[in-house]
Amino acid sequence: MKDNDDFIKAYHDFKKSVDFTKGGILPEKDDLIWCILMGIPSVPADDDPSEDGPMIAIDQRINILKAVFIEVNKDQPEDFINKGLLRYDESGRIAKQMLEEGNLPPDLK
Repeated sequence: MKDNDDFIKAYHDFKKSVDFTKGGILPEKDDLIWCILMGIPSVPADDDPSEDGPMIAIDQRINILKAVFIEVNKDQPEDFINKGLLRYDESGRIAKQMLEEGNLPPDLK
């Protein structure tokens, strides 16, 4: 239960940092990848010392980013929302691949 509470807290903390007046903007995939790899937003799995911790953290980040994206863009057409969600999914997949392959800049390893 604590994991769920920590995740919900991470979601609300990030949501508070987002400007909800600027909807209608699709995220840039490269920007998303670097944010994900740099640990933005902070998530409970950042503290997971297991081998799976970094991958779990990426999944948690993507889930939070997608939820906030939907909230910010709730008045946008469904096609727009779907295109944005696909970018988040692709960015998460690429970030995981980079992490697995060790293709990170030295300061992010």
